[in-house]
Amino acid sequence: MIKSEGRQADWRRANPEKYLAHVAVGAALTRGELIKGPCEVCGRTQGRIDAHHDDYSKPLEVRWLCRSHHNQLHAAGEDLFGKEAA
Repeated sequence: MIKSEGRQADWRRANPEKYLAHVAVGAALTRGELIKGPCEVCGRTQGRIDAHHDDYSKPLEVRWLCRSHHNQLHAAGEDLFGKEAA
């Protein structure tokens, strides 16, 4: 088996549970089982809205965040906005 090279391929190999959770969200969105919500922080509905996992063992339990707030959450730590907002 030939392993692809690159940052994304390396990340997938190093983080299989996270990768499979991302794949599950994409598939659920395609099937209509999940519907993107607004950013739970600012309410934004346009542009890039990301699914954020608090627990990758529950792949379809996500919080919807705009790209800006998702990046802020990861930069500042998981408690930036608190889980009560979910």
